Order: sequence, then structure tokens, then C-alpha cells
Amino acid sequence: MTLDQQLRPDHRIGPDPAEAYYGGLFGWTVRRQGPRLFLALENGLCAVTLPKLSAGPVRAHLDALGCEGPSLILPTQQGPRLAILAETDGQLLVRGSLPADVTVLDCGALIPLPTGQQIPGVGPEWLTAPDPRHRWLPSVSAVLAGVRRRP
Repeated sequence: MTLDQQLRPDHRIGPDPAEAYYGGLFGWTVRRQGPRLFLALENGLCAVTLPKLSAGPVRAHLDALGCEGPSLILPTQQGPRLAILAETDGQLLVRGSLPADVTVLDCGALIPLPTGQQIPGVGPEWLTAPDPRHRWLPSVSAVLAGVRRRP
């Protein structure tokens, strides 16, 4: 089995509750790899990731604008990172224009999603869970404006 075959998400037959929730309510594409669940960043969906410790000013900026959207805490070897889901809004990003600790994930990248009960800090967790009553996302421009306001 090749590495590509090992990493390819499984395609199940039949209804999947997570797919029905994320896909049906939010229009997001969900993929499975064994027991793990991933959000596929496509169709205008992206994520801005940055260290959780420096995310406070970004979240405050989005809150002040009234456009704070869903965000996930992702544990990494370098410490927890916050992934703020956003709409790409046609923005073309020059990678060198971002601070070194900030990454924009898009174009088919996969973000792990929380599944069931888990130990906090071990797997992905929603910091701000998606809300079916507020299905819109902040624009990546608004998120990056908050990133640039950090000290």
C-alpha cells in the first residue's frame, strides 16, 4: 500500500451523522480517515492558524466587528494553535506577507475535527463551535486585519 493510499480518507456508504451535520447545515465537506474526521477546506472555505497564546487580539478584533466565527484548538508539537475558519473572499495571499507564525490553509487542506468525548488538549477542540443560527464566516481579510493588529 502506498503512502497516498494510506492517507486517503475512507468513503463510507450510507448516512454519516457528522456529514449530515457539517454538510447539511453548513455546506462543508467532511472526510473520514479511519475513526478520524476532517474538514476539507474547499469551495471558498479556509482557515487562518496561529499560536493560541497570541490569538486573543485577533478574536477581540473579530468580536468588535461582530464577525467572530468558528475556531478550533489544534494541539501541535510546538504548542496549541488556533484555526479560525474563514471565507476566502477571493483574496490572493502572498505567503511572505504574513507573520512567520501565521498560516492560511486552503485549497483542499484537511483540518481535524473533534469527535465524541476526548481528553482536553489531546485532540482538536472547538473554541467557538459552529452555530446553525449563524452560518456565515468572517472573511479572511477581516481575520488577517486582526492578525496584523497583534503586538
